[in-house]
Amino acid sequence: MRPLPLSDQDHQMLLKHGKELSDHERRITDLNNKMTDTLKSVDESNKYLREQNNRILEAVIRGDEKSENHKNEMEVINRQNLWKVVTIAIGSSSVIYLILQQLMHFIH
Repeated sequence: MRPLPLSDQDHQMLLKHGKELSDHERRITDLNNKMTDTLKSVDESNKYLREQNNRILEAVIRGDEKSENHKNEMEVINRQNLWKVVTIAIGSSSVIYLILQQLMHFIH
């Protein structure tokens, strides 16, 4: 079977549709390229944000470790100070007792 011959109007219409299809394909290609570029940009941004989050997390962990060390050091200092106060209190009460004993001895 042989194809039917096309009239000029049909031929023009086919050319017009072919041009429209080419335009649509070009637009689709442009949109695809833009989407690809946008996704690359989003991936780069996400990578940057992940790196920032990792740095922040590491800083928080280091801060927690330093805080824990500082807390332990403060507990040691508090215990040392408590023993110093107890020792000074015992020593000063002994001195006061001796002074009072000497005063009582002079008065009698």
